[in-house]
Amino acid sequence: MKRLLICIAFFIGFATSALGQSIQLADSLFQTGQDFDDQGKMAESEFYYREAYKLYRQFQDTASWLEAGKEYGSAMVYRSKNEQAMELYKMLLDVDHPANDAYNRGDLYTSMGWSSNRVGNRDLAEKYYNKALPLARESGDSLLIGTVYNNLGSLYNRKGNSSKSLEYYEQALDYYTNDRYRATTLSNIGSIYYDLSLYDRALEYANRSLKLREEIDSVYLLAYGYNQMGIMQSNLGNHDQALVAYKKSLDYSQQASTPSLTSSILNNLGLVYKRLNEYDTTIDYYQRSLAIKEETSGPGSIATTVNNIGQLYFDQDNKKEAERYYRRALKLREQHGNNSDIASSLNSMLRLTIDRQNFAEATTYANRLKAMGDSTDNYDMLQKASIFLGRIDRDQGRNQEALTHYKKAYSYSQYLSKRRQLAPLKELARQYHTLGSDSAVTYGQKAIDIIEEHRSNAGALSDLKSGYFGQHSDFYSEVASWVLTYESDVARAYTLVEQSKARALSDELTEAAQNINGQLPEKVRIARSQKRQRIDQLYSDLENTVNAQAREALLEKIRMAELEYASYENQLQNQHPQLQNLQSPEPVTLKQAQNSLDEQSAILEYALSDHQLLAFLITRDNVHIETLSQEKETDTLATELTTMVTDFKDAILSNAARTRLRAESTELYNLLLKPFEKELQAYENLTVIPDGALAYLPFEAISQGDQYLIESFNIKYVPSLTSLTLLKDPQGLNRKDLLAVAGSNFTVGEDGNLQRGNLSNLPSTLIEVDSIATHFQDHSVLKDEEVSEGRFKDLLRESNYQYIHLATHGLIDEEEPNRSGLAFSTSGELSAASTEDGMLRSSEIFGMNITSDMVVLSACNTGLGKLVNGEGMLGMQRSFFYAGTSTVVVSLWNVYDRSTASFMNEFYKSLLQQDTDESWIDNTLRWIGWEESIPFGAKAKAMREAKLQMIKHPLFNHPVYWAPFIVVGR
Repeated sequence: MKRLLICIAFFIGFATSALGQSIQLADSLFQTGQDFDDQGKMAESEFYYREAYKLYRQFQDTASWLEAGKEYGSAMVYRSKNEQAMELYKMLLDVDHPANDAYNRGDLYTSMGWSSNRVGNRDLAEKYYNKALPLARESGDSLLIGTVYNNLGSLYNRKGNSSKSLEYYEQALDYYTNDRYRATTLSNIGSIYYDLSLYDRALEYANRSLKLREEIDSVYLLAYGYNQMGIMQSNLGNHDQALVAYKKSLDYSQQASTPSLTSSILNNLGLVYKRLNEYDTTIDYYQRSLAIKEETSGPGSIATTVNNIGQLYFDQDNKKEAERYYRRALKLREQHGNNSDIASSLNSMLRLTIDRQNFAEATTYANRLKAMGDSTDNYDMLQKASIFLGRIDRDQGRNQEALTHYKKAYSYSQYLSKRRQLAPLKELARQYHTLGSDSAVTYGQKAIDIIEEHRSNAGALSDLKSGYFGQHSDFYSEVASWVLTYESDVARAYTLVEQSKARALSDELTEAAQNINGQLPEKVRIARSQKRQRIDQLYSDLENTVNAQAREALLEKIRMAELEYASYENQLQNQHPQLQNLQSPEPVTLKQAQNSLDEQSAILEYALSDHQLLAFLITRDNVHIETLSQEKETDTLATELTTMVTDFKDAILSNAARTRLRAESTELYNLLLKPFEKELQAYENLTVIPDGALAYLPFEAISQGDQYLIESFNIKYVPSLTSLTLLKDPQGLNRKDLLAVAGSNFTVGEDGNLQRGNLSNLPSTLIEVDSIATHFQDHSVLKDEEVSEGRFKDLLRESNYQYIHLATHGLIDEEEPNRSGLAFSTSGELSAASTEDGMLRSSEIFGMNITSDMVVLSACNTGLGKLVNGEGMLGMQRSFFYAGTSTVVVSLWNVYDRSTASFMNEFYKSLLQQDTDESWIDNTLRWIGWEESIPFGAKAKAMREAKLQMIKHPLFNHPVYWAPFIVVGR
């Protein structure tokens, strides 16, 4: 017995020791979980809370077990594991122990309400909060009381009851002393003020909240705070600030491992890019968001992204897919959503039903939206309902009734942000024009003022600016036509047209002219370059990757790298005075346009909207304007014009007979040139400023009677007259004459480099560059094994050249214009340590210094790229302009190897024969500023002479051989 007692005593001693150690371990695990929780790292905190919870329960430390269980459940909710969390909460409520007191049960009910609210079950959430509140008051714990009030505020906000929500939030602030909780409540109050259109107050609270979050240093709280800031900035039209905020939010959310928040941020990023007209990027973010939400989120959150995808399909004219997503979103929201969410779906269904002329159904939706707005004093809902009711009346010919609705919409919009005023202003202006009232001009100008105010906030990158502006550029042409109709003010109309063109390019040229990049600190220039190179390298890796899983991983890296670069550029705008003080150039006025011309030159400038074409013939002494409105009802004028241009080009490319070419070009000639036929006879030089599909049109090949237009005029092209004035010929440089490259050899090497495998060899480029070089004394020629991207860049660093001639394949990426480029031979270049990939990208050209009078791209499709409304072609020509050249010769389609060699020889021979010297009188007058004209230049004249020689050629007289080459710029 004594031995037994000793053994028992030994066992008891061992167990007590083990218990102590296990409790200490559990305490340590719990503390570690709290540390990760405070940092916002929810995946880690969930793990440590779970392990502590298991140990506490195993050793029956009930008080600690309850505490750890609550924290474990909260971590699961953050990680979107709501069902598991709710099971745990219910189990903990049933624990019969003194530690499960009023405070603890109140805390559990609060957590259950919070979890229910997150998955969209508002009624269940309210039930749990109402159970929690008396228990919290009974406990006397100010933090718990404040939390219940805060959560009730969130619940009523989601229900659309702003006043009740604010009341609860303010009560929460009275109880909160902890900065973490005050930060959340301040953020919530900011959201309410934002919904009430009190934007200054909203940003004030959002900034107060963000400041506290930064002091706390919790990645989850920071992710949430920056996401809220991004939403506000985006909805205020400040897209550059929104991108910066969302990039930070996404970084923090990924660190915190919170998929629900990550999916919301991805959705919000999609919204920003949609507003910037970057549809491919938009759908990418939406689909990524939806994939996460369908795994982790409730129906309300899923409905948000589903509806957004539907809107994107609608904007891309895919109405069938749009309807599928719209109806799914509406069904989800009617089951689980609040008024604001349901209103969003009603807006979508209204767009669809009005487009299909289902006016009875549309009226039902509009009245439902109006009733919701009336019941909640929501001006946004009321404004949108009025716009839709106006469209319903307008489309049924009830114009006065439509005007009344649009006036109401504009009145409601006065309580909203300026961005929200844009849609009713446009509708009001158009409706006044329908009724023949000059008020169209007044309201149209107000809309343009808002567009101009927000254009600079679209983002620091030119493709983002052009994407935003492209949505509105047609409206400038509309207002210009109204100015002509009601005020007969030709000068103002022209300013509006020029204001709508190539704005991003003009900004780029202004930046280049002031050498803004060179003024930035070296570390910034290096960082800029490295971020661009990183993106290029990732795309190059993608081109050479076949494995689907590896490609998806690379695509994810590309998305993040591009977002990081956009965010970085926007941050630079705020940090460096050089960028902040860079002012967009003022559009050229009509008087300046006339002064830029000499007696032999004229400008033909076109401005196209959906239903109207404005054409300006500008000469030194006169301006002639023609307005063409749509005649057919089936297609827009822009669509008709695209069809005409396509048919004409197809006829050329099929080597059609001259009779067919005349027939195909007759309608184009009658539309674009015949109204100016007599006046043009007095001029030799014609500068064409195209718009829309006209950017693809070789005017030179249009038939003018029995002749091609090139037989009557020297012709060149510019994106806008404003951009032309910003292009300067390099002066006083010690330069060599010519740098010519023959990209003749494109074969798949032993390394299996497939990205050039579909490129044909170009043997005639050797003849081309050799024959061109004979016209110059001081030249450099790269051909055969000497051709490489690295060698070409080395030559440009070593010397300046007056002319650069690149006879090699051009590869055009219409989706990613910066990825377009010129192919060089890759022999000896591609290896693990290569710094060049054999492709000179547009993004690389932007960073080069090319002080040449002219760059000739005698390759396939080098004049093409992504066509953006109001901006023109985003292609390689823009990159060379930014790099410093003043003229670029490009091609509009795939060219023939042999005929191009002959053509280019004629071009350079003609160029060197041109008398490019101005008279000393003109030169002197221009130097002292008395003569404002811009010399038409020798390049377009030489181009005409070369084409005339080809027209006489027995083999190469068809336009397919000579028409693709055009002169762009000076």
